[in-house]
Amino acid sequence: MGEAAALSIVAATEADLGAVAALAGVIWRRHYPGIISHEQIEYMLEHGYSHEALSRFIREEGAGLALARDGGRLVGFGAYHRVDEPHELKIEKLYVHQDAQRRGIGSRLIAAVEAAARARHCKTLILNVNKNNVQAIRAYQKNGFTIRESVVVDIGNGFVMDDYIMAKAL
Repeated sequence: MGEAAALSIVAATEADLGAVAALAGVIWRRHYPGIISHEQIEYMLEHGYSHEALSRFIREEGAGLALARDGGRLVGFGAYHRVDEPHELKIEKLYVHQDAQRRGIGSRLIAAVEAAARARHCKTLILNVNKNNVQAIRAYQKNGFTIRESVVVDIGNGFVMDDYIMAKAL
C-alpha cells in the first residue's frame, strides 16, 4: 500500500477533541519558540484548544474540523468557520506534526477545507499567520494564498497576534 493510500482526511467528532488538543501541544511547543514567547504559546494553547474552544468547530453551522490520519495515527488537523463576510470561509487552525511534514498532508487538509467552502458557496478562503512564521507563509503561498493585509490583534493577557491575513480565491 502506498503512502497516499494510508492517509485519510476525516471529520472530527467530540471524541477526537482531546487528541487534537494533545497534538496541538506537541506541535506548538516544538514550532513556535523563537516566533512567540513560551508564555504566549501556553496562553494560546489553553484558550484555543480547550474542549469548549474546539467543540465549536463541530457544533456550529458552517464550521468544521478535519483530521489527517496516517493509518490510525492523528498527524494533523484543520479547523474552519464562517466569518462576517458571507462569501468567505476562514481556516482557523491548520497544523501537521513535524514528523509528517513535507508529504502533502497540509495541502490535503487545505483541499478538504476548499471543498467545504465551495459546498457553502464561498468564493474566498482566508487565514491568519504570524508574520515571523516563514515556513507556514511559504506553505500557504505554495497552496495559492497571497498576503491580503497586515494586522495586530490583541488576544488578552498582554499578548498580541502580529499576523498577515492571507487569502485564496476559489
